Amino acid sequence: MREIRTSGSVRVKASNGRSTRLEIAPEKTRILAFGPMAQQWAKEQGRRKAETFDFLGFTHYCTTSRNGKWFRVGRKTISRRLSAKLKVFKEWLRANRTLPTAEIMRTTANKLRGHYAYYGVSGNSRSISNFAYQVELILFKWLGRRGKRGSLKFEKFRLLRQRFPLPPPRIQVNLW
Repeated sequence: MREIRTSGSVRVKASNGRSTRLEIAPEKTRILAFGPMAQQWAKEQGRRKAETFDFLGFTHYCTTSRNGKWFRVGRKTISRRLSAKLKVFKEWLRANRTLPTAEIMRTTANKLRGHYAYYGVSGNSRSISNFAYQVELILFKWLGRRGKRGSLKFEKFRLLRQRFPLPPPRIQVNLW
């Protein structure tokens, strides 16, 4: 695939010989200071932090290594995307709370594995841990609303989690 730039658009030529023109959306395109010097430039301009940008489901930001000497690109899940995924999971669980418990837990485990597979990159452990915690809270809430004999107590929910374990959040891809 080859790329030919013209003003305001990009013409991409595929290996089969066909070319396609892609328009660049001005409202989604901007130039920003990003890199090892961006933090220093932001402080000189009176801003607290360097600019961030969202791309492929992650908010990219400037950070440093643990010892503070080296520049690193930090990535975390876009907060709007995280909230939306939790809302979708809540609606799914609300609609399917009458399924057998084993099936609900198996499907929840698969959903968590899929989330970890995409968002489990180095530097994003806090976001995926938060997602797993929120999913457990939603599970506790909606599984407790299934019976007439009172709500699900947390001790019983702990036993349920031991019987049907959910995968722990873990980093799948090391980008550093």
